[in-house]
Amino acid sequence: MDSEHQEQAGPVDAARARELTEQLRTAIQDVRAAVLVLARRVRVAHQARVWTVLGHPSWSAYALTEFGIGRSTAYRLLDLAAVAEAIEDTVRAELGVSHVWDNTDLVLPVRAVVDLKGRTAELTDLIAERLTDAHEEAGGAALPAGTVGSIVAAAVAEVRARPDVPAAELETGPAPDGVTTEAWRRHVSAGRDAITQQRAAQLGIGALALEVVPAYVSDRQAEDAGLARLANDIGITTEEILACRRYAISGDVRAMDGW
Repeated sequence: MDSEHQEQAGPVDAARARELTEQLRTAIQDVRAAVLVLARRVRVAHQARVWTVLGHPSWSAYALTEFGIGRSTAYRLLDLAAVAEAIEDTVRAELGVSHVWDNTDLVLPVRAVVDLKGRTAELTDLIAERLTDAHEEAGGAALPAGTVGSIVAAAVAEVRARPDVPAAELETGPAPDGVTTEAWRRHVSAGRDAITQQRAAQLGIGALALEVVPAYVSDRQAEDAGLARLANDIGITTEEILACRRYAISGDVRAMDGW
């Protein structure tokens, strides 16, 4: 066992705790930067069709031979690059510059790719609308990088929280007998808004739970550490607050099954 593991095995003083926290902060920032670099390099390599130059029959064969990456992972990397490029292009089109990558991990967690696949247009339309509104509210002044990143992050979270069926398909589907098309669209829109608000509230509760008990603590320990009391104080069950906490940790809405 190395010295770092030995130090972590026992209690530490406040100075050491702060030092370990700063080390963790740096490591997280490194991971965020790595996601950015990965998305950009995947995009460049695929556009250059590097596998053909190196004699591989396909992108997936290239990824397997060169990096030991399976087919599904190889194509998930392309999904990551495609969504990242769409976001960057949208920000550049609206503002003339892109600050998205200053907040990469918040904007586009890798786990979000599966949820966003096939919904890129829905996402970029929402981002463009929000950026335009923010730009007008700022009187045409340049938006700070943090503001741009927050807008994109919120749009990503909102689209991920929406029903699996894209909005356009929902709104143009046939209305039931006896219901006008316009009325049906209003009902569908209201339902989508309600679900979006519910998911946003669940994420908010999960973030609050993480402020009380950090992510590395198990569900059982979290319950004993104060989440049961918090759940009671805000009027929900312990099971519900634990589900919200898992949702905030994973970003996967399936954590809310049974809410």
